[in-house]
Amino acid sequence: MCFPAFADTADTDWEKQISTKLAEQAESSEVLWLEANGEKFLALYTQQISEPAHGAAIILHAMGAHADWPQTISPIRTKLPMHGWTTLSIQLPLIAPGKPIEDYGQTLKRATQRIKTAIQLLQERKFLNIVVIGHSFGGANALTYINNEKEPKIIALVLIGLQDYAFVKPPINTLALIEKTRLPILDIYGSRDFKNVIDQAPDRRLAAQKGNHQNFSQYQVDGADHYFNKMEDVLIKRIRSWLRETAPGVSIIVDKDLDSNQGDAGKQRPDQ
Repeated sequence: MCFPAFADTADTDWEKQISTKLAEQAESSEVLWLEANGEKFLALYTQQISEPAHGAAIILHAMGAHADWPQTISPIRTKLPMHGWTTLSIQLPLIAPGKPIEDYGQTLKRATQRIKTAIQLLQERKFLNIVVIGHSFGGANALTYINNEKEPKIIALVLIGLQDYAFVKPPINTLALIEKTRLPILDIYGSRDFKNVIDQAPDRRLAAQKGNHQNFSQYQVDGADHYFNKMEDVLIKRIRSWLRETAPGVSIIVDKDLDSNQGDAGKQRPDQ
């Protein structure tokens, strides 16, 4: 499958406008401007504030959203750090208003490069335990990245409200991507989710079975809609519980005698 590597100017201008506003408004986060294939993009880094430190989660937003989207994304990126997870929410490529939604299929290659850059940053900051949490189209981006990389360098994937995206150009067959993925997957959605998300749940399970997937979990949250409005805490609890079993954390032990300029230095060991 071939994807264009560069964006239309109107798209990049729109993304820059959105990201600049987010950077000005971000609180309790480190605002980063990363670069992938010559394109700068926003990332919001939030350090874990409780012990033990479990690792880092890259968060991918839905189609047309942004790195601090008030529904789903912002609650996850700000609350997981209260439970030992550092989060890095990255801005995925956007399509300018008025352009056909089908054009989102053309953003996949650029999104893959951004995910690679995000992983590299976390590795430079000494994280060994890296997971990806993708909401809606963010999950499709994650699956595309994983299946295009020989060594994805992540250990688990959470898919929230995933559906197929046959309408984008080129189309994305999420079922085929699930079948080929070998990483542990949590497929979580709401009982009041989009119709396609609910209707395709058995197909997602079947795709995992066809691929002989040994660590695929699917969970429906009763009463939740596509964005888990007013049920964010339930969503986060389910994610934390699954990660605790599937991606056991890594505690960071920092030698207090080390020079304070070596803040990233330290040893890591699996949680006991």
